[in-house]
Amino acid sequence: MEKTDKHTTGSIKLSEDVLIRIAETAACEIEGVCAVNNKLVPTSAFPGFKAPVRVKVNGEAAAICFEISVLEGYNAIKVAEDIQRSVKSAVQNMTGFTVTKVDVLVAGVSFDNSKPAAAE
Repeated sequence: MEKTDKHTTGSIKLSEDVLIRIAETAACEIEGVCAVNNKLVPTSAFPGFKAPVRVKVNGEAAAICFEISVLEGYNAIKVAEDIQRSVKSAVQNMTGFTVTKVDVLVAGVSFDNSKPAAAE
């Protein structure tokens, strides 16, 4: 679906892909989210999910759903709540859509293997 606004000089269309990219970028800025190159790292915990970010648009409203991995040592609930706030704000400010909900499924924990092992 697309959002279309009519102006005196023409119309403006906004695709769901734009909403997905805005939402993903906002989520990747949250500390504790497992992301590489400003993209969420896909998890395989639930094979029915095709992408880590999905958007459903209904008129001027958008519902956004995430499947994320949290980095080891971070509070998963706090990370998810921070994503909800950040994504809602970013999408509404940049597009004018009303964000009705932001669902976050924490589907995994990512362990950073690059840390040196503790001395025994």
